[in-house]
Amino acid sequence: MAHEGINSIQNPQIKRLHQLLDRKGREAQGRFLIEGAHLVEEALKSGADVLTILYDSERDMDAACRRALGNHPQEVQVIAASSAVLAKLSETKSPQGIVAEVKKSQADWNAWMKEKTAAGEDMLLLLLDEIQDPGNLGTILRTAEAAGVDGVVLGKGSVDLYNGKVMRSTMGALFRLPVFTRSLSEVANEWKAQGGHLLVSTLHEKSVSYDQVGYEQKTAIVIGNEGRGVSAAMVEQADHLVHIPIYGQAESLNAAVAAGLLVYEARRKTKDRLA
Repeated sequence: MAHEGINSIQNPQIKRLHQLLDRKGREAQGRFLIEGAHLVEEALKSGADVLTILYDSERDMDAACRRALGNHPQEVQVIAASSAVLAKLSETKSPQGIVAEVKKSQADWNAWMKEKTAAGEDMLLLLLDEIQDPGNLGTILRTAEAAGVDGVVLGKGSVDLYNGKVMRSTMGALFRLPVFTRSLSEVANEWKAQGGHLLVSTLHEKSVSYDQVGYEQKTAIVIGNEGRGVSAAMVEQADHLVHIPIYGQAESLNAAVAAGLLVYEARRKTKDRLA
């Protein structure tokens, strides 16, 4: 396969791609960048709409990425770039030698919900209420995918889903997990109207230990903002208010840790129920 070559950071395409390091640029172009061989391989293997791959001309393309590229259903522009170009497109202190431009793609919420509801199976959703830290969001998505969560809803006011640190922290989970950006109040109303239960993680005085409630067949778990916790609207809509007991001196748990404990507790309760 013949690859194009770009050595100058003044190249118009490189200038356009550089804009994707900023949220405004990502929203304007409907695209985002991923960096590193593992993320690029995962994007290709998952069938994501990869538009362009740039790799370090002095290091060649990673072998696993090359194999995944060969099996990718769409044509991808491949560019052998100078280290200066890759540094221009990198957010890390040590550029990893490969970057890809990917088109944003998000499933239609209404169609997805209709299909999942029609199947009549257990459902587990994770609702994220203004999560601000990119590392937290990425880790939550990675954990949710590992736990078999059906879908994640990112509430308005949260960190950009396509932030570079978010993408790196997901370790590719975003390409395998349905993630939606919607009003959590609207989602909660719709969820409860269809017989779903809302379990909200909060230090509210009426909350009980997370292992003392049932996790019904259709459960949505709400994780709140790192500093303020969940919104009052989510507390009002909750069927269950839960907290994770603290036995040491820490005031609270990291949002990603809390999310992990809750989704795996939901999975444990589901397994027990079906046993």
